[in-house]
Amino acid sequence: MKSSLARRLFRTILTIGVINVVVALIAVEFIYEDVEDTILRQELAAERRHLEERIGVARTQSWQTALLSALYVPDEEAGAPLPALFADRPIPFSAEVEVGRQTFLVSIERTATPPGVLYLAQDITLLEDREDEIQLAMVVLALCMLAFGFLLAHLGTRRIVAPLHDLTRHIARLRPGGAMTRIEGHYRDAELADIAATLNRLLDALDAYVRREKALVSMASHELRTPVAVIAGALDVLEQRATLSAADRDTVARIRRAASDMHADIEALLRLARRADPAAAEAPLDLAASVAALLREVAGRSTDAAARLRSTVRRAPPPVHADPALVRMLLRNLVHNALRHTRGTVDIDIDHDRLRISDHGDGLPATASARLQGDPGGTTVPEDGLGLFIVRLICERLQWALDIRASGPAGTVIELRFAPPQASAGK
Repeated sequence: MKSSLARRLFRTILTIGVINVVVALIAVEFIYEDVEDTILRQELAAERRHLEERIGVARTQSWQTALLSALYVPDEEAGAPLPALFADRPIPFSAEVEVGRQTFLVSIERTATPPGVLYLAQDITLLEDREDEIQLAMVVLALCMLAFGFLLAHLGTRRIVAPLHDLTRHIARLRPGGAMTRIEGHYRDAELADIAATLNRLLDALDAYVRREKALVSMASHELRTPVAVIAGALDVLEQRATLSAADRDTVARIRRAASDMHADIEALLRLARRADPAAAEAPLDLAASVAALLREVAGRSTDAAARLRSTVRRAPPPVHADPALVRMLLRNLVHNALRHTRGTVDIDIDHDRLRISDHGDGLPATASARLQGDPGGTTVPEDGLGLFIVRLICERLQWALDIRASGPAGTVIELRFAPPQASAGK
């Protein structure tokens, strides 16, 4: 499964936001600790200088304020007992010391005049509590920033990807065969505008190519009508003379069948080559009646072929809205293809929403199956002629589904699923 551009953009924007929050928290904590440490130590150093000036005589002295405790011990009294806060501390010493729920900044240093040791302890409990409150506030702020970053990542991703989705939807609406609408150049981003312009140029080239191909098919079909009409007229003249032997009449019948098949293929190509709205030629159509008419046509051409055709109506389908001429060509090509590739019976089963044609031949060649499934199979002329290729084109025009249910030594089963009347009428 391919990764989503929107998901990758979202993760990237969110990751950048998380990194920014983490870096900001670390920087704020570092700066706060540095400022706090600098201020406290400068204050304590100022207090030390002030007290050293007040020591005077070399005797044990102590000072006490609301937040500061100081003790001076001369060298002569070095063995005197010390308060628990200062006891067993190395000289010099400077660090934060916790005693119960209180925190002190303790500083122990020697004095020069008079010689001795000055012990200082500043109560920083309020400051530490305030620091804890600030850290909690920073955590809440960080969570808010992460939530805001998540929202920005979501909105930013949608804003970036929305034009791509719009472009994708427009491309998905393009359908071959008709006039392909161009992509509107309303994109503000230069990259998307370039993509839209490139696609429009491609659509222009494709549209011109399709028009040329359809014009060629239409002109070729019109040109082929004349020789087919001449052949049919010549056959009529030969039959009217009544001078043909039995073998000649069989030959003339084969020529007439070939000319009739060619005429039907030409009509199909002309109808498919037209760019008119397909809905304009639609009409309510009874499939069972169309199959019955096809059976009568086959019977008029060959009693042997008619004897091998069996038609069954399992559930009468409702009338479908479709082009009657295209449906007639579709059924005719499928049935004639089945009769051509098997000497056994050909079954036509009509159901409520589908029609199935089954034969008992050797199955369709791989190239013919590929053509029916939508693969043109290259540019070479197929060995089985235009019949199956026209079947595929007609199904696409009618928007009917065509499936090969079976194809093998036991025979071939082709199923047509036609659109229900409501869908057909609204196309």
